[in-house]
Amino acid sequence: MPEPSTPHEGPHVSGEQAPVLTETTKPVDPSQELSPAELAALDALAPTDPNVPSVKVTRVAKREVGYRESGTNHTKYGRWYGSDGQEWCDIFLSWVFHEVGQLKAIGGKQKYVPDHLKWFHNHHRFYRRGAKGGGPREGCVIFFDLNGHDGEDHIGIVTSYDDTHVYTVEGNRSDQVKRLKYSRSSHLIWGYGYPDWVY
Repeated sequence: MPEPSTPHEGPHVSGEQAPVLTETTKPVDPSQELSPAELAALDALAPTDPNVPSVKVTRVAKREVGYRESGTNHTKYGRWYGSDGQEWCDIFLSWVFHEVGQLKAIGGKQKYVPDHLKWFHNHHRFYRRGAKGGGPREGCVIFFDLNGHDGEDHIGIVTSYDDTHVYTVEGNRSDQVKRLKYSRSSHLIWGYGYPDWVY
């Protein structure tokens, strides 16, 4: 397995204060929703072996697409976690892995993105975007820096990838579960966490 990255390497820890982003300097969210044709094409190419952990994870995650919170951050995932009303991207991720019996593969259930990143880093299973040998894998965890200036602040599940794009399912995107795609070089991708089945 390639040498993992430290979770905060790069320009965010140079000792300089991160720039304050105004409405005009905030990065544009380059995520894109998928068209029905793209979804059908991706699903037709998806692995199908029900005994493979990544297949189980991505299937459950995709089944949840379209689920919306009721009220502010009130979800079935938060009720399962015992923390309803909280930001729920990481709670959703934990719920998916729990549903397929793979929660230990990502360090247990978490509700804060930095806690999951810490687990992956401590177990040498975190790779910064662009790290040699550390790109996306089906069923792995993807970390984002959506506000563009202070590191990991959002999390999702990689459902597939190709040479130019990574495809995800994410909880708490516009108050719902969404399937999205990003350029693999997107500045919003902070890195990838490999569950313990990925070598």
